[in-house]
Amino acid sequence: MTAAQRTVRACQLGAFLAAACAGYSLTWHPWLAVPGLVGAGFLLWGAASARGAAARQEARHAGLVAAAASDEQLLRPAPRHVGGGANAEDCPACVASPTPPPYPFICPGPVPADRDQPSAH
Repeated sequence: MTAAQRTVRACQLGAFLAAACAGYSLTWHPWLAVPGLVGAGFLLWGAASARGAAARQEARHAGLVAAAASDEQLLRPAPRHVGGGANAEDCPACVASPTPPPYPFICPGPVPADRDQPSAH
């Protein structure tokens, strides 16, 4: 539970207690309930404000978790082809490929390093 969520709970509890005291004050005189009801209103306003802060904190946390997952995926090394006539189902690079290799589903083998680099011609 974050600090903003604890503030929401505390304000709601305080508003309940202030309203209960205002209700008890009604047995003596109706005007004695006004301070308790005003206090309960302010505490409920504070709870609503803290609830908005808690929602913003949760949204920021969710965004940071998504960004961390995206960074982890980008920084993970690319899978390499096994080659040597292995089945494509056993090759991590063939399995991760968006398009499967053509039939008979044999791993094409390691890609030469010079094909990965742009030509200088």
